[in-house]
Amino acid sequence: MCELSAQPAGQTGLPLAASPGEPHAASPGALRWYAVRVREGHEEAMAAKCASVLSPEVAEGCVAPRYEKFLRKRGTWRLVVDPVFRGYFFVAARDARALSRALGRLSFPVALAGGRRGAHALSPNVQAWLASALDAEGVLRASEGVIEGGELTVTRGPLVGHERSVGSVNRRKRMAYVRFDEPGGGFLLKAALNVPEKG
Repeated sequence: MCELSAQPAGQTGLPLAASPGEPHAASPGALRWYAVRVREGHEEAMAAKCASVLSPEVAEGCVAPRYEKFLRKRGTWRLVVDPVFRGYFFVAARDARALSRALGRLSFPVALAGGRRGAHALSPNVQAWLASALDAEGVLRASEGVIEGGELTVTRGPLVGHERSVGSVNRRKRMAYVRFDEPGGGFLLKAALNVPEKG
């Protein structure tokens, strides 16, 4: 269980990795999720296209993380799926230079985010959490829970056992904000959470 704060605090952009030598930096040669910038709305299609043509020696996988969210229309709640990071998908690789060269040889225009400043990799903390929480389709499914005495207990879904990471809950929107402590400040990820009861 975790005690909830009233309002979310932190950023909700793209949580990039720290530089080598800084806290949260990954070891050289580690499997990293490198960001690829695409037009919004094309994240999933471009991830699938790259996955079909990139060599497994260069790219161990491509994912456009999405999350379920509750949407109320005409008085009825339903689940829809949105990108976790609008305008980005990720390629899992161990060598950013080899990946960049491979992307440059493709017949369609695609390049790593960051350009000449160097490839941008997802924060190791966020990468590890998403890798464990996303389902086989790359979707962060909705969770359910209860609030008793101001504390949250998640009873079903990927947020089970991660209550301490939930910084706040918006019961009206059925949304939780999962907090990560990152260099330069906190970072928040949205996750659907239905809390039908409040003690």
